[in-house]
Amino acid sequence: MKRNLTLIMIILLPVILFAQNENAGTSGFTFLKVNYSARAAAMGNAYTGLSNDADAVFFNPAGLVQIDSPQASITYMSYLDGINCGSAAYVYPVDDKTSFAVFAKGLSATEDRTIADEMGQYAGIDGTFGMSDFIFGISVARYLIDMLDVGINAKFIQESLDDNSASAVVLDAGIMHQSTNENLKIGIALRNIGKQLTYHTDDEYEEVMPTTLTVGFNYHPQEKFYATADIYKPLDNDIFGRFGLEYQVHSMLALRAGYKTNASDWATGGENDFLSGISFGTGFDLNKYNLKMDYAIVSYGDLGFVNQISVKYLF
Repeated sequence: MKRNLTLIMIILLPVILFAQNENAGTSGFTFLKVNYSARAAAMGNAYTGLSNDADAVFFNPAGLVQIDSPQASITYMSYLDGINCGSAAYVYPVDDKTSFAVFAKGLSATEDRTIADEMGQYAGIDGTFGMSDFIFGISVARYLIDMLDVGINAKFIQESLDDNSASAVVLDAGIMHQSTNENLKIGIALRNIGKQLTYHTDDEYEEVMPTTLTVGFNYHPQEKFYATADIYKPLDNDIFGRFGLEYQVHSMLALRAGYKTNASDWATGGENDFLSGISFGTGFDLNKYNLKMDYAIVSYGDLGFVNQISVKYLF
């Protein structure tokens, strides 16, 4: 039975993932695609099959079952074009079979408001306008059998652009499967399935949710080493891959690296395009203080670098 389930997950799900969508790039609430976790970012966000800390709420909620004590995590990300992002999560394991979590994440930015004259020419600046997005969510994860954990998120979203705003409710669902190979776990996450509640304009134009389906693999042959890979399929865009490595070089220090195959999305024709999609990072385990600190730097080629820092506290 275990072998059969593993084969079904590996063979059938990629068929769905490789399906192409004619409406590529047309979804709204696109900030839902951006997740914050310095550890995951350093590993190319190939985290669906790993997800063994509080940041699992952003990748695969089924992974929360792996957490055996209460844990809190906060992350700050300095994104492109002066956009500031942050997240917070708290996980409470009820017992060895059930975990609950609450989480929030958001982003904000402010730009100068430019004005034009009757000829359409630049006529100066008239104050500023801003954008902001906020998510609040709750999670529950449950052990089913030795080979399978499941999890679900329920999220409320508020998106604002200047004086206009919209809101929605969405769900995420995930499973974590222990394969017949004790060193290999397979995670599957279907994220951002939902319904818009309020609209940016009076004509009530409804945005399409940026639903994604991901199959992730976590290979853990020894205590110090993780190798991860995600097959990532936004339903409004093309399939791509994510890959990550983590090695614990010391009890207090981990080194990480990752890569995303959709690097061409950020290509501008500049001399730094070859760096697009590459990520690196470190993790510091301060057991004496029950703290973990992670840092990641992600390259977007000539567009620049994105930095993330996360702090976790283990109660």
